[in-house]
Amino acid sequence: MKRSCLWILTLALGATAPAAAADKAPASDKGAAPAAAAKDPAGPAKEAPKDTSKTDIGPADVQQYLAFFDKFVGYIDADQNDCDKMAKDLSAHLDASHALLMKAKAAHDAGRTLPETARQHIMSTAPKMAPGVQKCNSNEKVMAALQKIPR
Repeated sequence: MKRSCLWILTLALGATAPAAAADKAPASDKGAAPAAAAKDPAGPAKEAPKDTSKTDIGPADVQQYLAFFDKFVGYIDADQNDCDKMAKDLSAHLDASHALLMKAKAAHDAGRTLPETARQHIMSTAPKMAPGVQKCNSNEKVMAALQKIPR
């Protein structure tokens, strides 16, 4: 179960390397930008939003994912003393959220990242899962439910 929960965190937080790489790419392009800027001052300004859109998740998607994540954590926390109930709740939640998880996985695979405030929220909320993860780590029903998380 720890692996699946960590995957959810990884998916939620996204890889920081693509964002850093995206930040470095415009820096190397800036060497050519002064010549372009002399011809068209709007040129570099048009490119910056494109780079940002590749790394940032839109506000509506962020809110949907945070709502999903909070509910996911809530089930693990609330059901920590009843692993079978946790399995049932997680299974239903993951089924209901399949489209969102596929969208989040696609964004993650494309190198997009959540805003820093969303990442901070996730990091501050995630520790609530620890007791439930420890107690239900070997429950077969919970493990089966977590298999529904897109990989």
